[in-house]
Amino acid sequence: MKELLESTVDKLAERDENLEDMVLAMKNEIEELKRELTIYKAILGNGMLSSRLKQQAMDVPKPEKFK
Repeated sequence: MKELLESTVDKLAERDENLEDMVLAMKNEIEELKRELTIYKAILGNGMLSSRLKQQAMDVPKPEKFK
């Protein structure tokens, strides 16, 4: 019985370590995404991105029933 309990405790400890590693990796990813978002906001705020993405008018033929 004691062996089963020790085995279960070991498995749970390993799972806990794995979860802690996953949480740390996710926190790092979130921080990186926040930095990227800050950069994109700055670009949009300066109007740098909007000046490049001007849409051109497209001449699309209209169906007969809309003429």
